[in-house]
Amino acid sequence: MASVTSVLTQDYPNIEVIVVDDGSTDNSLEVLKTFTDKITIITQQNQGPAAARNAGIRAANGKYIAFNDGDDIWLPRKVTVQVDYLESHPETGLCYSSWRVWNQQVPLSEFMANIPVKSNPAELVSESSGWLYTKLLRMSLVCTITAMIRTDIVREVGLFDLNYLIGEDHDYWIRVSRLCKIDKLAGIFAIYRVNPNSTTKKVHSQNYSLNVLTSALEKYGLACPSGQKLLQSDVNRYLGARHFHYGYNAMVKGYREIAYSSFKACLKLRYRFFKALFFTVICSTNLTYSLFHKESRNI
Repeated sequence: MASVTSVLTQDYPNIEVIVVDDGSTDNSLEVLKTFTDKITIITQQNQGPAAARNAGIRAANGKYIAFNDGDDIWLPRKVTVQVDYLESHPETGLCYSSWRVWNQQVPLSEFMANIPVKSNPAELVSESSGWLYTKLLRMSLVCTITAMIRTDIVREVGLFDLNYLIGEDHDYWIRVSRLCKIDKLAGIFAIYRVNPNSTTKKVHSQNYSLNVLTSALEKYGLACPSGQKLLQSDVNRYLGARHFHYGYNAMVKGYREIAYSSFKACLKLRYRFFKALFFTVICSTNLTYSLFHKESRNI
């Protein structure tokens, strides 16, 4: 329960801790019950991260909301630094930070000891701050476990979209970016623990990353509330990248038809054209695809 402990040991004096048990099958719930004097526990059938966060949002009473996932860890002073920043910057609706990825190859204490501590963790990282809509169309800048958002903004944006098995957080930050400024602070506020069974590494029946982008473009278009506007060539590149990455992941994991369709989309967008053409040929028939896999195993 390092995740819960990392929240409870924050130095901010007034934290409401809501833990959503999303249908766990281990002894997590029993362990959580040892914290019952300090946390509120919500139990539900397994519905995924979006539903779990929504349950927490519905129960939250504070002025600000922050998220932490079951495997991940908040670093000391995260809450204090972010609350102080939002209190002194009323024009900012959400602040976030950098994070570190822990692959569990070394002990957590050793890993944490090597994370640099910024002298001014609340310093603004200007190039990743402000009206971020157009930048968020390219990629998700905000790691959920580092974010703190005003509850008023959450109530206006609404809940996480249950239609996304993955990418629901990216979709949410895009929706937030239509309403307010989002600021990145220089501190490192969280540790993301790598899970080899993570759903982000699987080949899903839908290209959720692509769906997030196309949904945003349909709803909001190319222009940021600040007036900045993307070129169509930029949009085509972002679309192509999503097709390519989804297709490549499908290709190496045995989903030939999904890969073939994705690489054909890359060709239409002229994204990494020659490489996409090469992979399209590989995935065009069972014979060429089987030869590719045979060569891959021999490398």
